[in-house]
Amino acid sequence: MTRFAALALPLAALLASCASAPAPQTRGNPAPSSREPAAAEAAKPAPREPSPRVSVSAPDKLPANLVIDGNVSEWGSLLPPPPAGNPPPADPNSRDAPSHLAFALTKDGVFVAADLAELSKDGIWFAFGFPPSAPAPSSGVEAHEARFERMFRLDKRGLWQVNESGALVPVPGSVAAMAFTARGMTIEARIPVAAYPRASSAPIPEVLVRAMAASTPTPPKASGDDRIRVAAPEPVAFEPHADLRAAVYRQNLAERRPFGLSYSPADLDHIETVRHPGKDTSSVVTSEYPLYVPERKLGDVEIGYANAVLPSVAVFKGGTLVELIDVADIGEEPMGIVERNKQIHVFSYSQTDTLDTAGTQAGWSVLAVGEDGSVSYPFNGETGVGRWEKVYEIHSDKFDWFGVRGVPIGYADEETPRPIEILWRFDKQLGGYMPTTRPLTTLPAPKPKPRKKP
Repeated sequence: MTRFAALALPLAALLASCASAPAPQTRGNPAPSSREPAAAEAAKPAPREPSPRVSVSAPDKLPANLVIDGNVSEWGSLLPPPPAGNPPPADPNSRDAPSHLAFALTKDGVFVAADLAELSKDGIWFAFGFPPSAPAPSSGVEAHEARFERMFRLDKRGLWQVNESGALVPVPGSVAAMAFTARGMTIEARIPVAAYPRASSAPIPEVLVRAMAASTPTPPKASGDDRIRVAAPEPVAFEPHADLRAAVYRQNLAERRPFGLSYSPADLDHIETVRHPGKDTSSVVTSEYPLYVPERKLGDVEIGYANAVLPSVAVFKGGTLVELIDVADIGEEPMGIVERNKQIHVFSYSQTDTLDTAGTQAGWSVLAVGEDGSVSYPFNGETGVGRWEKVYEIHSDKFDWFGVRGVPIGYADEETPRPIEILWRFDKQLGGYMPTTRPLTTLPAPKPKPRKKP
């Protein structure tokens, strides 16, 4: 073997070993390892599903010279105010909702402005109402509570209301206008007071609102606490007799009587109370009363009865409420009204029977209203009688005299009770009604009272 042949063999082996080894790089980029797979491309985020959420906000005041034309720019931002702290994850009124509703409750109607997008771009369901007027939370009062909320649909066809049978019907007297946008649609609308649900306060400081995408042909039921409290631009009071209605509410809240006052803004002449029938808390019984019944005028002074379970005496001067006097202060039952001594005199009688041996309490009271609207009590009730074994009231048609007949307990330190009669008559010199007492041989039976008109 020549010298060159001997060198050729080791060189060929070296070249063969180099050719079988993998190249460390390819075109300046790291080559993938034969033992490790190539890195996968980064996953793209999934597109966000269209959202049905609708936020609700309340303007501090309505836009000046508001025109219902579908252009919501005059309302400013429709977003709710930023939360004071970190909102809970299930916040139903999130600012990042794609659709927004501005809601204003006023004495002239509800005004709304909506900017709708995503699943709400074709319309929304929204409801507003007030806390139900019921004596206590209970099952089986859904029909009663349903009267305190109204459901509406707002879409490109206009404004619709859900009636008691669940059908969509037009809202008489409503106005709605819309404009289409790149996001979806903007809508303005006005709902008349006649379409309001029952109200449970006077005046009304706030309203409960819920809104959701109209993605179903029927309104969705409330789920959890999805109602949002919206303050009215100013407390909402309705005429006539807004001040009287508010006074009736204050009076009854102070007395904690009766439960469940409410009224319909479409029928301001009546007020309703509600109670459970006895121990049955699965249902409620409602009673309706006239808010005010005028009785007598003296110049520009007028008085009448305001009713809510027990009547009160309302005093007006020049059409303005001066005072509301609870009958508990003057007697349980108003008996009559006359004009005397340049005043209006209201006569009331009270009788409370007890089951123990303490006897019965009974007494009259007189309320006088002057030409200036001032209130006084021209009545001397000091008779020396505290309780009665038997007692009943008597009076003349014109209330020239009135009083009681009965058998008193412990009267004049007598061991054997005997019947007496106490009569009051007006003493012009003293300016009030003074009592006189006379003994009776026997106690006559009371005359039957005429039946009151229903």
